[in-house]
Amino acid sequence: MPATLTQEEIDALMNATLSGDDSADEPVETKQEIKCKPHDFQNPKFFSKDQLRNISIIYDNYAKHLSSYMSGVLGTECSISIMQVEEQKYFEYSNALPDSIMMGVLEVKPLEGNMLIEIKKDTCYLILERLLGSDTDVPYVQADFSDIEQRLLEKFYGQIIRFLKESWANVADMEPVLDKLLTNARLTQIMPIDDIVIIVLLSVKIKEYEGSMSICIPTINLESLLSNASNFAMMSRKRKNGDAEKTRATILERINKSKLDIRGILGSTSLTLEEVSHLQIGDVIPIDKSVGSPIVLRIGTVDWFDGEIGTRKNKIAVKIKNNRLRKI
Repeated sequence: MPATLTQEEIDALMNATLSGDDSADEPVETKQEIKCKPHDFQNPKFFSKDQLRNISIIYDNYAKHLSSYMSGVLGTECSISIMQVEEQKYFEYSNALPDSIMMGVLEVKPLEGNMLIEIKKDTCYLILERLLGSDTDVPYVQADFSDIEQRLLEKFYGQIIRFLKESWANVADMEPVLDKLLTNARLTQIMPIDDIVIIVLLSVKIKEYEGSMSICIPTINLESLLSNASNFAMMSRKRKNGDAEKTRATILERINKSKLDIRGILGSTSLTLEEVSHLQIGDVIPIDKSVGSPIVLRIGTVDWFDGEIGTRKNKIAVKIKNNRLRKI
C-alpha cells in the first residue's frame, strides 16, 4: 500500500512541481568524513608514540641523575631536562651537527651498534672552566680542543655515562663503555647513513647559561626491548617507588653513621685582649655560672641538653638531666 502523505509533504511536492525543481525526487546523500593518516613510504616510522614515551621516561630519569652529578662536580646549580625525543635517519642527525663538536662514542651491550653523546661545544668549554675552578657562566670558546682539554672531557664523559646503566636498569642490563671522543662531525660515520636512530635532545642549564646535548641511540634490538609498553610503565612505577624507599634508607643509614661534636659548656665570660695577654699560670677566671649549676650540652651550634658533670670509670663524664629543646 502506498504511504499516506502529510499535508506538509503534499505542499512541498506541489511547490517543487510548480517551480520546476526536480531535486525533491533525488535521494539525499549523506557524506561521512573519513579520517585517515597519511603514510610516508619513503620515511616510515618504526616506533609508536608509546615506545617513544617509554624512552622519554628512561632519559628523564637519566637527566635527573646528571643534574645532581653536574651540580656537585661543577660547584653550581645545574638543570638537565628533556626537550625532544624523535625518530629519524642517521644522516639527518649527522648533517645537522656543526663541523667542530665533542662527541663520545659508546659501546653499549646488549645493544648492537654504538650510542653517541654529543655536547654542544660552548657547553663543553663552560664545563672545562668550571672544572678548573672558574665561577663564570660565560664560556670562552676556542677553535679547537687542546690535548689536556680533551683528556679532561674524556674523564667527564666517563663519569656521566655511568648513569645510563641505572636509567636502563628496568629494561636491560647495560654496560656502557666510552670507546673514543670525536671532534669532527664529518668523521662521525659510525653507522650506515640510512639507519633509523632515536634522538634524545636535552637542555643543559648551568647557572645562567643555557646549552644543549644530544644522545643518538641505534634502533638495532631496541624495538624488542620496548615492545611491551604496559609492562615497562609498570616497571617504571615500581622502580620509582623502590628508588624512593632505597633513597630514604640510604639517607637514614648515612645520618646514623654521621659523627657529631658534643661539647659541655661550663660557662662563659669576656676578657679584653690586654687581660688575656697578662694571664699567668694559676690565675682564676670567673664565669657567669655558680658552682653546682647544670652545664649545657651543645651539639653542633644548638644547645640540646642540661647536664651534670661527674666521673665514670675514672673519666670525666656528663649525666643528661633534661632536654632544653622541649622548653622551646
